[in-house]
Amino acid sequence: MNAQRGFGLIELMIAITLGLILSTAIIQVFLASRTSYQLQESLSMIQENARFGMHFMGREVRMAGYMGCNSVGNIDVNVIAKPATYAADFVPVKGEDDVGAGHTLGAVEGTDTIQILRGGDGSVRLTGNLAPNNANVQIEDNTYSIAKGDYVLISDCTSADIFRVTNTPKESGKGTATLTHSKGNDWNTSNRLSKIYGGDAEVFGFEVTHFFVRDTGRDTAGGRPVLSLYSQQRPTGSGGSMAAAVELVEGVENLQIVYGLDTDNDRAIDSYADASAVTDWQQVVSAKLELTLVANDEGVVGRTGSVDAQSVYDSSGQLLSNTDGRMRQVFSSVFAIRNRLP
Repeated sequence: MNAQRGFGLIELMIAITLGLILSTAIIQVFLASRTSYQLQESLSMIQENARFGMHFMGREVRMAGYMGCNSVGNIDVNVIAKPATYAADFVPVKGEDDVGAGHTLGAVEGTDTIQILRGGDGSVRLTGNLAPNNANVQIEDNTYSIAKGDYVLISDCTSADIFRVTNTPKESGKGTATLTHSKGNDWNTSNRLSKIYGGDAEVFGFEVTHFFVRDTGRDTAGGRPVLSLYSQQRPTGSGGSMAAAVELVEGVENLQIVYGLDTDNDRAIDSYADASAVTDWQQVVSAKLELTLVANDEGVVGRTGSVDAQSVYDSSGQLLSNTDGRMRQVFSSVFAIRNRLP
């Protein structure tokens, strides 16, 4: 009868050692795959968010000063609306540079903001009561739900007026609607428009949009505040009030803007300046937007000072500090204000 024999001590030690080596190799492969996945996930998120943010902001910048059929540079705009904060002189684009703490929009300290004025996307035609001494105009239909208190732009490609509606117009689909622009409610300085408009004139809601970076109030898994790009708008139908701010893109850490200036009135860019150096906003014909985006996952890239540190520079050549190991990228693009250029 053969005796049964087990593994010897040396055989067990060899098996354990081989098992440890194999386990270590598997763990290394797993960690490398996880790091690669996090890198790709962070990069994908950043690029997608940057693409959307630039597209959304770029569209609004291009449309700044829009009033239907001509360049704002060729149209004399008469403003009777009150208060004229968002209408006086019809400055299509205006910005703030490196805002301070406690900003009215809640913008993150040290970031830029931009304000854009323009006619709404849709317009309606005039149908009656066109004399300038009338305190109202009539439109074919209140298609875009213009409401009492709304700022309204009327333009015929040679002149334009901005007023506030002091009555309650008919609802959309109810036929001809009247837009009164009397001095009632202290919303207009006068009840007279600058000229007699014909049936070829168009009526738009006059809208304002702000873009800025704000703290969302959320935190990452590592306890870092999540910052995002926000938009706040005074849309048609709001009664002249600003709507609540809307979060557009998560992970926007900074917004910096410089403006292309036409200083000799030839409708071509002569120089660039940030908002603090712009003395005449009517000279602005383009805007260069720079977004700094950051991913949420920490420890994905090396921190500043480490051998594997991620080196990211802004457009001025400044190295961005990285203290949390989150991936960052800077994106910039220049957008022309179509209504200011030939």
